[in-house]
Amino acid sequence: MTTAEPRGADRDELIRRLPKVETHVHLEGSIRPATLLRLARRHGLDLGRLDKARITDLFRFRSFRHFTELYERCCDALREPADLQLLTEELADAAHGQNVRHLEVTFSPGTHRHGPGIPFDEQLDAVRRGAEEAWRRTGVSMRFIVDHVRGESVQQCQQVAEWAVAGRPDGVVGLGLGGFEPGRPASLFAEPIRWAAARGVPFVPHAGEAVGPEGVWDCLAFHPPRIAHGIRAVEDPALVTALRNRGVVLDVCLTSNLRTGVVPTPQAHPLRRLWEAGVRVTLNTDDPSMFHTDLVAEHRLAARWHGFTVAQLAGMTMIAVEAALLPDSARTQLRERVRTELDELGIAPAYPPGTPSVAG
Repeated sequence: MTTAEPRGADRDELIRRLPKVETHVHLEGSIRPATLLRLARRHGLDLGRLDKARITDLFRFRSFRHFTELYERCCDALREPADLQLLTEELADAAHGQNVRHLEVTFSPGTHRHGPGIPFDEQLDAVRRGAEEAWRRTGVSMRFIVDHVRGESVQQCQQVAEWAVAGRPDGVVGLGLGGFEPGRPASLFAEPIRWAAARGVPFVPHAGEAVGPEGVWDCLAFHPPRIAHGIRAVEDPALVTALRNRGVVLDVCLTSNLRTGVVPTPQAHPLRRLWEAGVRVTLNTDDPSMFHTDLVAEHRLAARWHGFTVAQLAGMTMIAVEAALLPDSARTQLRERVRTELDELGIAPAYPPGTPSVAG
């Protein structure tokens, strides 16, 4: 096994070669600028005088308001099931180039149902076809988390919960909760969340991003296996202890947190503090096209900004393997695949202090 930590270009190359698993990426936020332009032209949408160069510049993050406006534009361009299938395949193609072996992809069916009017079964059929084609062509496995947007009603959340349950045979593995956090805690949607959980669909919310520890505490009442972001838990030592003791995994997105202003500087990000406190964390991109990042870049940033070793990055991958919402047989296959690749690279995964190997 590797004993000396590589540096510089050697470390960057080894990080590129690491097998990876991503559990927090939004389908809509993965759209490529060129794809947005092509779909807008196909559907006759008015994007002004945007050409390829201008639309690429449009994807340069300016503010959270700019991000939400861009996100809405991207969603507006998704007018038919084939568009969702295209995004699914393109996301898998990009992941394959980064040695990603498994993706759990969040998408917001209410947005496409209430906007362009695509029925949920057609949405699900489209992403399922895209996932099947991606697996055939790249070997990247994909599952889906259907996300309720906090700004919508409890009744709409119930509809999304019902879609999640109905979609289990076609690759839906979780019920998400995203959108603007302040004033919209998870407990507001308690009934749909519990309804879905009782039918085998776990709750995997966003929390601890725009709202502090109270947002994470609120989510813990519903026993989530993972929380997207969750980084402001570091402000409450009792909450950090609860996350560690319960084994809740935080799906962390370094670039996203910096771009949206959740953390003011790279050095202020609490990823290292959470790790040292024994909290299980994974690295993710959130909305890769909109934040100009990818999973290789996120791993390199963790190494550069916070001193994570390649072995510790491999440990995060193994945490993601065990936290993926997969049946036992699929998890075993993924675990063996990743372990074999790490062995070939001579890397023994390292885990947070006081944490036993998550992979047995």
